Amino acid sequence: MAVQRIEISDGDSWVERTVDNVENGFRDGSRLDASTTYQFGVTLNQFALFVAVAKYASLTKASAELRVSQPSVSQQLRQLEVYYGTKFYRRLSKGIEITDAGQLFLRQVIPILKLVAKLGNGVKPMPPENTGRKVLTVGGTFSASALLLPTLLARLQRRHPRAELEFRTGRSGHLERSVLSGEMDLAVTAGPAHSDELMSEPLRRERVVLFVPAKHRFAKLRKMKLSDLADEPLIIRGGKNISGVTEKVVRQLRDRGLNINVGLRCEDPTMVKAAVRQGMGIGVAFEETVKAPVRRGEFEILNVPGLKLTGESFVIYARKTPLAPLAQEFLKLLQAARVEKNRFHITRHSRALRTNRRNNILIAGFPPCLRR
Repeated sequence: MAVQRIEISDGDSWVERTVDNVENGFRDGSRLDASTTYQFGVTLNQFALFVAVAKYASLTKASAELRVSQPSVSQQLRQLEVYYGTKFYRRLSKGIEITDAGQLFLRQVIPILKLVAKLGNGVKPMPPENTGRKVLTVGGTFSASALLLPTLLARLQRRHPRAELEFRTGRSGHLERSVLSGEMDLAVTAGPAHSDELMSEPLRRERVVLFVPAKHRFAKLRKMKLSDLADEPLIIRGGKNISGVTEKVVRQLRDRGLNINVGLRCEDPTMVKAAVRQGMGIGVAFEETVKAPVRRGEFEILNVPGLKLTGESFVIYARKTPLAPLAQEFLKLLQAARVEKNRFHITRHSRALRTNRRNNILIAGFPPCLRR
């Protein structure tokens, strides 16, 4: 028996468009499942799918054209047959044959699909709603998140009270991946970006300090010797997949021949401070992350002559994708903070030299960019 091919003389071009629409639907990820059948038990997509199968007189050709698996096509047609209680096609050695019931059903569904296709004619699409809200997503390492970024974000919010701001804290590697994927506009990291697709601007040098509880025996010492550090374990930020600045500090100390004992590695500075509070050892962290508890008298920063520990932070953002206006404005705030901090350090250094000549102690505050 020859394969029966259905010809629809007044609707061939429309059938072609219908097949294209079904194909595009599958490409967009739509699914023909029970959730779309409402109270009718069948879908318009199933109708259009049957039209496509009838057009090609082949499940294989229809599934290839629609780029959907043949079992899925068969399943949808089987649901139609079960719902209406009749057979719409028969399988042959080459292709399929539409039954009399299938031909009748085909003549009935084509006008329905034509009517649905005309429903949108003349309807103007609704313009996207303009809420006037600007969105900015920034991230930073734990040190940058302690003071710098919250201070600058607060300033940006005062300028743009309707802006929607999102602030995330994490490790440099995670922040870089977020900027690369477009989830984040820009970020402050503990090193330059590894990817060539990102720009890296030096932001500032940050001091790394050793600190202990205020009641610790070292807290009363005005000066310490490097050899004193071997007396107690260090508590640092580090661990699996973490290669932070504090890990480099430990390597520097060991390179000097010191027998340094790392008692605990923590995932973030908050855990480092919690361990120090429990008297587990000497904490190592960026000064920015411990300034607040030091002011409260909870911790003391140790003075170890000859030990200068610093790390450098960077601003990273996409190289080829232009920053949105709000992100550009925040970048300028970061760049201004860098300039202010450099000026502040130069001024503080000059004042410290003059003060030291008078044998006085100079207590420095925050740079002007963070006091506004």
